[in-house]
Formats: sequence, C-alpha cells, structure tokens
Amino acid sequence: MDPRKNVGNIVKALEKFYNTRTGSMDVKARPVLIIGCEDTFHNPLNIDYEILPFSEICSFKPDINYDIHIDSNTIKLYNLTKQCYLRSHKTSWIHSKNIRLESPICNLYEIDYELFQKILELNNQWNYTRTCTYIEGFGN
Repeated sequence: MDPRKNVGNIVKALEKFYNTRTGSMDVKARPVLIIGCEDTFHNPLNIDYEILPFSEICSFKPDINYDIHIDSNTIKLYNLTKQCYLRSHKTSWIHSKNIRLESPICNLYEIDYELFQKILELNNQWNYTRTCTYIEGFGN
C-alpha cells in the first residue's frame, strides 16, 4: 500500500509521555491525525509518519490559536469517544510500527475536508511563526 494514502486518517498511536503519578516515562494509545509521511521510502511497513495528536487537555488551557475543539456533536462523526482538541501545533513523527494503519478510526480528509485544510493551514502558520520568532530577520 502507498503510505501517502494514509495522510488524512485518524488512527490510534502508541506515544510516550511523562507520567507525573509514577515519575517515569510511560506509553499510551491515543488518536492522532496523519498529516504527512517520508518522501522517500523503500518499504511501506518501515516508514515514519508526521502526526498531530488529539488531547483531552485537562490540566492546562487550550491554545486559543492552534487547539481545535472537537465537541460532543462532532466526535461521533469522527468515531472518537470523548470531547477533545486537535493540537495543530504539536507536530511529531512516529514509526509505522507504533500506529494502527490497518484499522483507521476515520478519514478526516474525506469526512471533513474543510477542517483538514484548516488544520494544515494552522500547522503551517505555527511552523512559520515559530521559525520567524527564533531567527532574527527571518521572514522580513
């Protein structure tokens, strides 16, 4: 299968996180949106995907510019189970062995193209703004 066909899918991923209760690293399964993959790959089963996480955001305030609220009216459309936020500014990469490509939760690109487009625009905006902020004179 062509890995580029996974772009737009919401899938379950195993992600590491710091567990404040145990004081150590832990792993949890969480939904993520695939927004990209490696340009060059030799094996579709051995590839890294660019992802954005969904989060419940219980212990801190959502970012008003980049966190997109998925409300109780919308979660069923996307086959999610809880209200959450798509974190358009929390890009990371994950290897294909740590995501469930074979059983996507849904294809956001097909179900809600406008939202998918908005997410990509916000992610691009965040990347550009962050770079301009840290490199003096960049983007002028």
